[in-house]
Amino acid sequence: MSVEISLDLQQIEERALEQSFYRGVSLYESDAIFLPARRGNQLSAMCVGTSSAAYHVTASFDEAGDLTTHCTCPYDWGGDCKHIIALLITYLLQPEVFRAGAALREELMSLDKQDLIDIVEQMVTRYSGLEDIIEGMINEAQKDC
Repeated sequence: MSVEISLDLQQIEERALEQSFYRGVSLYESDAIFLPARRGNQLSAMCVGTSSAAYHVTASFDEAGDLTTHCTCPYDWGGDCKHIIALLITYLLQPEVFRAGAALREELMSLDKQDLIDIVEQMVTRYSGLEDIIEGMINEAQKDC
């Protein structure tokens, strides 16, 4: 069940240090957000970083409308980083650019077992180290059974 995502600029500004907020505004203005998507209660996108790497950013809203955010950048100075601020401002000002989709769990549940296996195998081929992570998760799941 999707909740209404309600944001205003003041709420976004209060989530960050002043410098991070204004850098996030600059990222928004320079179209640094790409591949924006909304899946159920979660916003996600990639954001151009200052290095050659882009960062993956997410913002998840719970049933009460509370917001949890995450970014793959190394920011650790309090509040949301500039990449998250850019994501939230993009959604506030341009919600129509976010590709709509069902929550990931719903989409995965709609696939048959062989399609899921094929997807996981493709991911393991593309992303170094993922096989070890999956094997660890399988071992943990088998312990719980």
